[in-house]
Amino acid sequence: MKNEHHYQRQQKGIISIDEGLAIISENIPVCRRMECSLEEGIGRYLATDIVAPEPSPRYTNSAMDGFAVRWQDVLHASAENPVELRIVGESQAGTSFSNSVGSGEAIRISTGAVVPNDCDTVIRVEDTEEQNGSVIVHAVRSAGQDVRYMGEEFTAGELLLQKGIRITAARVALLASVGIARVTVFRPCEVAVLVTGSELVSVGENIADDQIRDSNMIMLVAAIEEAGGKVVQTLRVADEVEATRQAIAQTEADLVICSGGISVGRHDHVKKAADTCGFVPLFWRILQKPGKPLYFARQGEQMLFGLPGNPVSAFMCFTHYVRPFITAMNGVSFGWPMVSAEAVHDIENRGKRPNMIRVQLSWRHHNGHCISYSAKQGSHMLTSLAHADGYIILEPGQKLCAGERIDVYRYDFSREPV
Repeated sequence: MKNEHHYQRQQKGIISIDEGLAIISENIPVCRRMECSLEEGIGRYLATDIVAPEPSPRYTNSAMDGFAVRWQDVLHASAENPVELRIVGESQAGTSFSNSVGSGEAIRISTGAVVPNDCDTVIRVEDTEEQNGSVIVHAVRSAGQDVRYMGEEFTAGELLLQKGIRITAARVALLASVGIARVTVFRPCEVAVLVTGSELVSVGENIADDQIRDSNMIMLVAAIEEAGGKVVQTLRVADEVEATRQAIAQTEADLVICSGGISVGRHDHVKKAADTCGFVPLFWRILQKPGKPLYFARQGEQMLFGLPGNPVSAFMCFTHYVRPFITAMNGVSFGWPMVSAEAVHDIENRGKRPNMIRVQLSWRHHNGHCISYSAKQGSHMLTSLAHADGYIILEPGQKLCAGERIDVYRYDFSREPV
């Protein structure tokens, strides 16, 4: 089992952020592929390159409503010297003109309609007038104006989308436009979410004085979906060892995420329950703030993360460790979206652990990205997340002075091949 010796060697100690990331990246299961309809593929990541099966445009067509003409007939047309051409037909979108266009002739043409081979220029309708079956051309700009040529965007066989790219609204439109109805994508990581805590109640339920509204479940589900994962099971579990064991045992997802029950209290049962279910621990506890009690275990190809119960700690651990794991299973490189930014004011870590400090990003014309932060950084303070755009990591005693630059881990997530 990969990195099992890390846990055995450091079972009573705490590993570093980098050590934790190394263990996670070395234990990512092999990405699996699946074929699906184009609609089902939206939001998923391509498992193969896609080349164009046909050119775009598929045929030479008009970019404007007007008249298709031969350039040699109109090259001298102007307001002072208009040119008169006989109208011999029309090309509409979906119904092309099938006859020839001779010298001194023109056809009406609609936007998107086929330009006949005899014609090479389109005159906009506003530059013309019709009289007795003829069109009077008052202005012309250049040869080939307002003509979209076959293959000018791309030709058949050209690379359209690269393996590992996420299928977005714009990209699904591109694929549909060339007739690609099915795609091969990386099978999304299936995730089960278990939130422990006998004191938790759902949003909207009546709450007692000694209870807490559960924000972790909805937060983690949203975060998983944003990362490209697929939530297949959600359970709220009481702080009981057997209930926790049963909840973990019945999961069949690729990844199990437990929130809470991972520390050293009398009612923290996740580690013991996971061990009973056959999971082999890879690490527990990372030298960081927030989120020190982070647990990672493996049973065959099924992985388990135990996150802290505090919402901020849970979110930060998910963002820095779980989210890149999920996206890596989608065929994307293990990592984060990052940007370099300049500190607006001094930011210092006076603690004894590396600190993930939530920050706000702004843009200044001369300085580029800048960061500021709120002093309210407690692991129970969700405003530190809701009002932040990302986070920085400062080592113990490290001071980031105003004007200095630092890498910022962004919350908005879109990682694709470089």
